[in-house]
Amino acid sequence: MMSLVDQILGEGAVADLCLWKDKINSGITLVMATLFWFLLEFMEARLVPLLCSILLLLMLILFLWAKFGEVFFTRRPPTPEELNQPDSPLKALFSMMEGHLLMLYEIAYGKDNKTFLKTILYVAIIYNIGSYISLLTILYICLVCSMTIPVVYMQFQELIDSFMGKVSEEKNNLLEVFKQVVSKIPRAPKVE
Repeated sequence: MMSLVDQILGEGAVADLCLWKDKINSGITLVMATLFWFLLEFMEARLVPLLCSILLLLMLILFLWAKFGEVFFTRRPPTPEELNQPDSPLKALFSMMEGHLLMLYEIAYGKDNKTFLKTILYVAIIYNIGSYISLLTILYICLVCSMTIPVVYMQFQELIDSFMGKVSEEKNNLLEVFKQVVSKIPRAPKVE
């Protein structure tokens, strides 16, 4: 039987990264994200020049790998034709982005008012949080949480589940009290 964390995260590279199954890759990801966040937030580096520098460096490395890779490496880089295959990760990324944009369009089109209002509420909440914290810090916090919360939950699952059960019981008791108080409030008769 799969645990709750395994059901939520599923299987694959992202799940392995979040659950620290491959400690080296997980550590490298967390350290690189921390360095990137530190560089942009505290050293006040500009994002566009930094991304352009990284892009130039990656292009230079790919060029050298394609031209001289057989001498230094046993594996050659993928060709543009190989990246253009239907099962390419790049195509999967773009189709996923297209699917998300289509989903937002369908929500904005207004067929499901409840989903539309929920989306507006979530966007307003994100807007308010984003007015106090930079996007980079929010993304960094999300990354750190996604890499620590599943591991902590897996380690202390019984304790957390019992605590959440008590919290749920207390919430249900408070809701019952609230419903009793609201039911005692006199209501105006309906006018027809």
